[in-house]
Amino acid sequence: MIGYDRELSVFNLGDTAKVQAFLYDQEDAPARADDLLSVTFKIQKPDKTIDTISGTVEDDGSGTMLYTDTDQVGQYTTIAAFETVDGTQSSRADFEVVDPFEIPDYSQSYVVAAWAWKKFEDCFDAEDEGPWLRDATLNTFNKDKMEQFIDAALFDINVQNPATNETIDRFVQPEMGSEPMKVTSDLPLLAQGVALQVIRHLMRSYVEQPNPVGAPIAWHDRRDYLQRWQLVYGIEMEEYKRMLALWKRQFLGLGHSKLIISAKAGRLLPAPLRTRYAGRGWW
Repeated sequence: MIGYDRELSVFNLGDTAKVQAFLYDQEDAPARADDLLSVTFKIQKPDKTIDTISGTVEDDGSGTMLYTDTDQVGQYTTIAAFETVDGTQSSRADFEVVDPFEIPDYSQSYVVAAWAWKKFEDCFDAEDEGPWLRDATLNTFNKDKMEQFIDAALFDINVQNPATNETIDRFVQPEMGSEPMKVTSDLPLLAQGVALQVIRHLMRSYVEQPNPVGAPIAWHDRRDYLQRWQLVYGIEMEEYKRMLALWKRQFLGLGHSKLIISAKAGRLLPAPLRTRYAGRGWW
């Protein structure tokens, strides 16, 4: 579900990026090459500058181009505008450029999202078997978007009794001068909270599933996506509640119980002990 063939293409810094885009009709079938007159790619680089390049319409109906200006690390938002017999229609063809030798300057939110992403990065689905969600949010739902769920996870952690007012600094400490960012032992709790927020997001996205009726056709039945995510959610929620309860215990003000055995509380002890240790202070 989270990734398949249409996942963002990744190229190394300075490489020539071969970008390929497809145009689909309302039945989700690829457009025929005979119906495509031309294709133009508009690429927004990480620094927000935009390049416009003419591409080539291939025999399989795809639009391709070779992009050589991969001099920045990050996501390149790419729109392929096809000129068709019925007008202009466009599709997304984003790609990402990475520097394999770079030591990343991770932000606090990136570190949290990366931990949460570990629970999802191995999920997969075939291109022709995924639900509508995959086509609609393919190029916008990824590890980077998970950072947007951190505030919701922090709110949920803080409102649980006893109420707290912790920030992301409690889980990932920011850089202090020349000191590197420090991951605290509390980070797994926040990452688990983010993962639950993401699962709820996926469950909401799968609420509406098409059910073809009235014709003897065969299709891949994916209508149990919501139920399957609910099952995963229940398992992860139990783990989250256990982690949260243990973590919150430190704010209850609990310590080692002590009492003066000569006080009223000391009357719970048998008389010889109460008399013997009354002058010795704390029990």
